[in-house]
Parts: sequence; structure tokens; C-alpha cells
Amino acid sequence: MPVEIKTLSRKDVDQYVNLLRLGFGEELQQRGTNIARIGRMARVMSSFGGLPLRLIKVTTGRGLYNLVAKDGSRVVGVLTVIEGREPILIGAYIIEEYRRQGVALGLIREALRRLKKHGYSHVQGSVYNHTAQLLVERVGFVPCDHMDLYQRSLPKHTSLPDGGFARRTRKVELPRYPYDLGPLNLLTGVHICRISIHSGDEETMEGMLIALPHQTVGEIQVRIIVPGREETFSALLKAGYEWFSHLGRSSISVPLHDDTASLATILTKEGFVKRHSWVQMKCDL
Repeated sequence: MPVEIKTLSRKDVDQYVNLLRLGFGEELQQRGTNIARIGRMARVMSSFGGLPLRLIKVTTGRGLYNLVAKDGSRVVGVLTVIEGREPILIGAYIIEEYRRQGVALGLIREALRRLKKHGYSHVQGSVYNHTAQLLVERVGFVPCDHMDLYQRSLPKHTSLPDGGFARRTRKVELPRYPYDLGPLNLLTGVHICRISIHSGDEETMEGMLIALPHQTVGEIQVRIIVPGREETFSALLKAGYEWFSHLGRSSISVPLHDDTASLATILTKEGFVKRHSWVQMKCDL
């Protein structure tokens, strides 16, 4: 029987969660992710034929769905599609005995077909190794960015120098986070805090503090506005330490892109360790 590509249904959630454990267990553990809670959320979202997901899409313009590759009733591969201003493909995993049989390509091609049908012109995804990069390049993806993820436990005390000061703001010029659903964050338990960093009257940096309900790790996303003023990053770190401690998180992570790689030295001095590196890929539809 050929493998079929379908949208995740409620009856497939248990198998989907097992594949998450197999494929991403170590990484999810490092982020303090509660995989069982992901399963509960998936069951709710896939209830009533996926009605909750459709309501979120209508309300926020943000869509999310999981594609599964099935051999009969067995789920043998998964891929998550996040729709927004520019959609993202994440969480691709194929069980070992079904690899090198075109299952991953089938999932990706089906995702691209659906996105193109919905009017999107571009899609992004991340790969963690050269084999995965070669795979997605077969369907038209090309490298567009490099990212390193740094992480450390939250410090009890901080001795960072005063390089600037942080202000909360309603808007920052950062790409909208995939799980940021605006007013619906109150229902999903996602916490978002937007920060601008100033030195005197000059705005030098912007950041977004993100805490997901199923993780014990908070994340800082950052954009440098004024090159050469990297020392003001200390103010953003301080704000992150305080906010995530207040929310009961135990660790903090910072993904650095090509345009923020100069902050790596500060993170290393502050006790952060590089956990992962990956390549951001982009495809025109």
C-alpha cells in the first residue's frame, strides 16, 4: 500500500506525539518542553474536524496544521506547516525504516502545493544537517540565513554593565513569532513582551521576549538597529532575566542570525553555551 499524505486527525495524535519523541526528544528536553501537553493541545486543535484551527486562522490570519504520512493506519512521517505573512515548515521527521523512499519529499511537496493554492509566494524552513539541506534543495529551497542557538540557566544574580535601558513597547520591527496570536495569547498561554533598548535618546536595539506554555525555557529574539552599539544588549538580557524569572522559567535561549552574530561574544561571556546551529532555507512557490 503506498504512503498517503493527510492532515493530522484526532485519532492520529498519539502516534504523532511518539514521532515527536523519537525525532526531537533530546532537543525538546533541552528546551524543557512538556511533550504530553503538546499532545493535549493537538487533540483540542484537531477536534470537530479541525474547527479550532480554522477559527484561529479566520481570527488572526495565522494558520497551523500538521501533515502526516500514513502507511495504512500507521503514521510514518510528520511535518508541521505554520501559515502567516511568510509560512514556515518545521518538525519534519520520518521513521527510519521509511527513509530514502520519498516520504519526506512527499510531505514537503504536499505542503508547498497547499501553500501555493492558498496564494503564498514564499516559504521558509530550517535544516540541521547537510543531508537535510540536499533533500530540500531538490524541491527548490536555497540557503538564506544561518542561525546559532545559545542557552543558559537563568542566573540568580546579574552583574551586567549598564550599556543602556529597556522600555516596553507595543511594536517592534521583528518578524512576527509563529505562535504569537495577538489577543488569543490569553487563551493559548503564550507570553510575549516587546522591548526597545535605548542609550540616551538613541534607540539601539529591539527585542522580543517569548515564553511558551509547554516550555521551561524563555527565548529572546533581537534586532540590532545601530551597529557598533552591541554593548546595549546587556539591557535586553537584564530585562529577559527578570521577566522570565517572574514567569517561573528556568532557562533562557537566544537565537542569533547572520545579522546579530556579533552578539555571540557577549553571550559567551555571560555563560551561554551554543546548543544548535542550523541553516535557514527559502523557496519561491
